[in-house]
Amino acid sequence: MTTSPDDAVAQFTEQGFVLLKQAVPDSVVSTLDTAVRRLTDDRGPDLTHSSFNTNPALTHVRDAANIIAVYQQLFECGALMSVPHLILNGSLQVLGSEVLRRGIYQEAHEPWHRDSGPYLERPYDELNGPLHLKAQVFFTDTRPQDSGNLVLIPGSHRWPADHKDNAYWKTANDALAQGELPEGALSIHAEPGDAVVFGNTMWHAVLPNRTQERRSAIIRFGQAWLRPYDHPCDPATAAGHLSPQSRRLLGYHSNSVNPVDLYKDPTSTESWCAR
Repeated sequence: MTTSPDDAVAQFTEQGFVLLKQAVPDSVVSTLDTAVRRLTDDRGPDLTHSSFNTNPALTHVRDAANIIAVYQQLFECGALMSVPHLILNGSLQVLGSEVLRRGIYQEAHEPWHRDSGPYLERPYDELNGPLHLKAQVFFTDTRPQDSGNLVLIPGSHRWPADHKDNAYWKTANDALAQGELPEGALSIHAEPGDAVVFGNTMWHAVLPNRTQERRSAIIRFGQAWLRPYDHPCDPATAAGHLSPQSRRLLGYHSNSVNPVDLYKDPTSTESWCAR
């Protein structure tokens, strides 16, 4: 838990994650949660990406900022956005916008994993920060046990790819369904509006959910200089409801833009820290 963006960055550097209390106002949580439920109630499991279809209790919506107009309200939350902005040294773009509905499920919702392949599992770069990170914003209360709690291992963002062998993770995953965690692991018990920010190399999982449906949003962030040079996107392809700031964050720009300018222009004209 942190009290300032600078404290959050210091904790992220040391432990690989940060829990931001009340990062999103109640009004935004309520508005977005209602929109998510209406969308997923109407359209059902066809929204779930195929890579997640082995979990029948999950509805997973990708490209949420283009589908759900109010999703971009998250981009306006200074307490949320300032931390990724600082961690990535002001070089910020949104790589993915998602929402999740996790129903009652007796098994672990997600096994232990990293959001990266071998090319991203490199030593942590304290000078430049990570290449990728994500924020999970909670719409429902996960303070009770067995609420599909997010669990992670602080400090594991510094582990080399072969720090633990396959037998270790098989044992850890077998224990996960009983709520048993490996040494040093931490279970997150978040309130609505709280957010957890962590890097792609952090080992994490999701415990069984035996209490009530859990709903949340995920924003995936990356360094803005990773934006493609040769593939500009005409803003006409973006959803009409997106604000200019949201379009910049999501990488939309006109064909007339000099591609080199994409790496020179700040993400926004003002700092989220000042909001």
